[in-house]
Amino acid sequence: MQLIRHWLLGLGFVWFQANSLLAFTQEVYVWQRQFSPAVYLAIDVVHRDVSGIAVLAAEISWEKKQPRLFRSSVNYATLAANGCPVGLVLRIGPYAGRYSADDETARYLTDVAINLLKSARSGGVEPTELQVDFDCASSKLAGYRLWLDALRIAVAPTKIMFTALPDWLGRENFPTLAQAADGYILQVHSLEKPSGVDGVFQLCDPDRALLWVAQAERIGVPFRVALPTYGYRLAFNATGQFIALAAEGPLPHWPAGTQVRTVRADESAIAVLARKLVEMKPAGCAGIIWFRLPVAGDQLNWDIATLKVVLHGGLPIAQLEVDVSWPLAGLAEVSVVNRGEQNALPPAKVIARWSGEASVLTADGLRGYALAASPVKSGVIAMTAAPTVAEERIAPGRRRKIGWIRFSHETSLTAQIVTSP
Repeated sequence: MQLIRHWLLGLGFVWFQANSLLAFTQEVYVWQRQFSPAVYLAIDVVHRDVSGIAVLAAEISWEKKQPRLFRSSVNYATLAANGCPVGLVLRIGPYAGRYSADDETARYLTDVAINLLKSARSGGVEPTELQVDFDCASSKLAGYRLWLDALRIAVAPTKIMFTALPDWLGRENFPTLAQAADGYILQVHSLEKPSGVDGVFQLCDPDRALLWVAQAERIGVPFRVALPTYGYRLAFNATGQFIALAAEGPLPHWPAGTQVRTVRADESAIAVLARKLVEMKPAGCAGIIWFRLPVAGDQLNWDIATLKVVLHGGLPIAQLEVDVSWPLAGLAEVSVVNRGEQNALPPAKVIARWSGEASVLTADGLRGYALAASPVKSGVIAMTAAPTVAEERIAPGRRRKIGWIRFSHETSLTAQIVTSP
């Protein structure tokens, strides 16, 4: 808990009220089932920078056509205390049954929605909206509208929104689906099934995203754009065929020989896209909603410092430096420090140099780095990273110790990152 608090407080950011975005909102999803202290601390860090948060309140899956409900462990009283506007999200998994506005399934969905609103209100939160995130087949949009009709009546006067995929925009039934709600969230991020381990993976193509936004403008129903901050691990078998993907969390137990690739939301490209949307303010587009809130311990998500920079129109940078410290006489510790505003790949190679008569008594690499003295030049040690080190990015404001050297006596040591092969 203390480490989490240190991580958050150590960001050193000044609180900002959203000022340049008065007519164009920026919100963030909180997408956890278990609301740990780290989640509430992250909300506290970012809530003054955003127009609101959208909380995953519950998720429905289907087993043998019967619903199974999972409710998040959110404490609404804690959210109410910081005064940030809160929307609720009801996630619904793929459904293979029939659709109706007034059958057992529809009544179940409306009961869940009503109870979610009651829970929030009992904790002191008046939800700004109910978002429905349903994995609906593109061919079933007409049936989905029946659900939205029932839900909109059930939760009135609370606004109801739904998540829409770009493929839906050109479907015949989409305009009437959109009109069944108070608006929709256009999700311009996704991951197409990889063709192979050597393929190019992208969570969000900014050019395609702008085309989809232009298509949404022509429909004439209010919408917001969901942009990504997250990442995936992709698994391929020994022959390079795609077998699975994993989001944030422990690495699955994939078969021996599995090749793993990681795809992340590109900080710079997404920041430029967000800036364009803010400047353009497309017709009918009310704002951006970010998926999802960075929390301490995330491995594939942006750092919260990165999100804060982007929320204020900035372009985050990565700036790595090498730092040498001397905890004891003759003992040098070499660390890499991220002075930038986004997660950074550890350097592949660092060179340490010293002069004088001091000799190396012993040395070792840390966190996947191996040390080797130069066979050509004395007074030089190379610190080389193993391939797996690239998976462990360095967060803004954090340092990573990569090696240490013990000398026969005091000397002067310098170290620098090698950028060329």
